[in-house]
Amino acid sequence: MKKILIALSILLCTHSLSAAVPEQYVREVERISAQYNADMKLFLRSLDPKLSQFNEQQKAQFCSIVQKYVNDMYKTTDESRQHLPLSVQSMTKQNVIDKVMSSPEMQLLYKYNIQCDLK
Repeated sequence: MKKILIALSILLCTHSLSAAVPEQYVREVERISAQYNADMKLFLRSLDPKLSQFNEQQKAQFCSIVQKYVNDMYKTTDESRQHLPLSVQSMTKQNVIDKVMSSPEMQLLYKYNIQCDLK
């Protein structure tokens, strides 16, 4: 009986630990997204509303924010990969880049002719 209780305890602890990974992943993704949104808002507020094109410094700053977001999202996904659903497990860095570049926010910024070389 004692062995059964120990085995059940180990099983429950293992299940709790594996369930915690997706929760940690979600929290980390939320943190990364919140930081990205804050950085982007700060950047966009610093721009002249009449601006029709970014200068080189603005382009570099913008691309740096987007690259950091891509890197952080991919790193978080990669670190939790084995505990995530199959659709997320197979995500490559290029998939993350494609999702970011096709987002509605990025589509709005195409009028500024921004081409970030995301890697």
